[in-house]
Amino acid sequence: MRLSDDGLLSYTVVGDDGLPVDAVEDFLAYLAATGASPNTVQGYAYDLRDFFVWLEQIHLDFKEVRLEALAQFFDWLRRPKPTRATGVFVLPGVGQALVNTTLQRKRAALASFYRFHARRDESVPALLGSLLARQSTGTFTPMLVHTRRGGGAEYSPIRIHAHRKPPKTLTEDEVQRLIRACDRRRDQFLIALLDDSGLRISEALGLRHGDLNLRKGEIQVVPRQNNANRARVKGMKGRIVPVRPELFDRYATYMESEYGALDCDFVFANLFRAPIGSPMTRANVNELVERLRKRTGIAHFSPHVCRHSYATRLLRAGVPIEAVAELLGHSSTQTTAEIYSHLEVEDHRRVLLSAGIIKDGTPAP
Repeated sequence: MRLSDDGLLSYTVVGDDGLPVDAVEDFLAYLAATGASPNTVQGYAYDLRDFFVWLEQIHLDFKEVRLEALAQFFDWLRRPKPTRATGVFVLPGVGQALVNTTLQRKRAALASFYRFHARRDESVPALLGSLLARQSTGTFTPMLVHTRRGGGAEYSPIRIHAHRKPPKTLTEDEVQRLIRACDRRRDQFLIALLDDSGLRISEALGLRHGDLNLRKGEIQVVPRQNNANRARVKGMKGRIVPVRPELFDRYATYMESEYGALDCDFVFANLFRAPIGSPMTRANVNELVERLRKRTGIAHFSPHVCRHSYATRLLRAGVPIEAVAELLGHSSTQTTAEIYSHLEVEDHRRVLLSAGIIKDGTPAP
């Protein structure tokens, strides 16, 4: 991890000689400069570190890699880490070290890495380039650009299938229990905001007071590059989310009883311990989450579960998936459909049960 010359947080990968790997360094610097989030840059750095460890073992330059060899890399990733050393053989039946969703992420990182270098050097093959669509928006090509509307999606020549688990959600009773378990009005407002708007936690922590339009009952998600707490809007995709008036009643109570005359632009700030007046961070939120889990016994609670609960509530109420995708800030409706595909089956089962077609999951006689 390092800070670039313009103050952006970035990462680097160091080779066996103790020096940065230039090909990775250039790519990660490009990601940071074109608006990729620090989490994305960090994830790509770890993924490419594994790739270059493997290249060192087989004595191959990344420019010389072809698909056949790349398939061997993914076989290597599936091994338990102690068995990845040179000359170690793995017997059949040894469990897979990485789940397929992790392998999919690493495949996407490699696709983006090779696309970047293929554009700069004709001798570099665009391996896995077909993982992403031909079209993208702006200068930065996101990991899942192949899900964009009208993107002319293609498929990767290396297929990795992964079963997506249904997202966990909260009931209305659980949300109220979490709010009642909060000691501070600020924390109560944060939980209510996440439940009522579906914002990502990074988007909530980046909110300024001017982003809350009390008269219209709207929350404006504004992309900003350099928040002091490193909170960012994913994909730098801004949007406006309508919310219930009751949410702003909680905001007003929080402002009057705790925030007071504090000179801070951020909605969520440190009010009770140093540094007073600085914006809340993910670490602060993680501490709050742990406290609330212990107090309520709701072990699956997290800010992102609030987001899933919001989306599930909208879809069950019949809100069109296009509108849900826009409210969530998804790049396409396909992303939304993939995450919440379980709802269709559950809702169909509920209809069949109510119609008497099936009973308790068994066909009617």
